[in-house]
Amino acid sequence: TLGLIHEGLTRGGTLVALVGVAAGAGVLFAFDRYLPHEHEALPFVCTNPLAYRRGLLLFAAMTLHNVPEGLAVGTSYTAQPRLGILLALAIALHNIPEGMAVAGPFRACGMSRLRAWAWALTSGLAEPVAALLGALFVGLVAPLLPLSLAFAGGAMLYVVSDELIPESHSHGYEHQATFGFIAGFLLLLALLRLL
Repeated sequence: TLGLIHEGLTRGGTLVALVGVAAGAGVLFAFDRYLPHEHEALPFVCTNPLAYRRGLLLFAAMTLHNVPEGLAVGTSYTAQPRLGILLALAIALHNIPEGMAVAGPFRACGMSRLRAWAWALTSGLAEPVAALLGALFVGLVAPLLPLSLAFAGGAMLYVVSDELIPESHSHGYEHQATFGFIAGFLLLLALLRLL
């Protein structure tokens, strides 16, 4: 999340980053607000409607998150094919836990493994589609990349603040969740420094 916002800020400046983060958070807020709370027509027995809702929000946020990553891969590949391939491999590796984050809430609400996997896969497919578009339309896409990075960061920031942090503190492990969050943040800072 912070890496996306930082890239948007670095590539596009303060105003682009502010607009992108606000728009991303605003879109996820609207999605959250207008997402149906009743799920009577679901094709499976939903044992935990809150988990289903959380899964839909994570699906939306991760899909939005995958679009600028795909654009970055596509534009990088056209500039330097080797860089594009390395970036694609690195992103593919970090998509594994992202897919698990999308599938987890769907499994928690009673969805089958296959259906939850299909939701995660669909979210991840936004990335290669965006990479192809980025490579084909690099001249048009490159100027939009900073805004889309900040937008995705804002969407993720909303989901983390509104859903993930409260959920991590709701089962009696508040301190462990907080230390895990801080450890993850420190790891992110270290990785940003190394890269």
